[in-house]
Amino acid sequence: MADREDFHLPEPSALPLVTSIGIALILFGFVPDSRLWRLAVVTIGAMITIAAGWLWLRDSMAEYRELD
Repeated sequence: MADREDFHLPEPSALPLVTSIGIALILFGFVPDSRLWRLAVVTIGAMITIAAGWLWLRDSMAEYRELD
């Protein structure tokens, strides 16, 4: 029988969902409107996207390092 490698699946994570929510907030904030609160929505969405994206990348890199 041929030598098989085990198939690896990453651990479940909510970070992809949180990142997409941040991106949705950014896009929602860009809807044309004359209200100033839209800038706050864009800012909050950007902060969520950057933080969740960074954590997602950090967790992925740590898991990748454990595979070797």
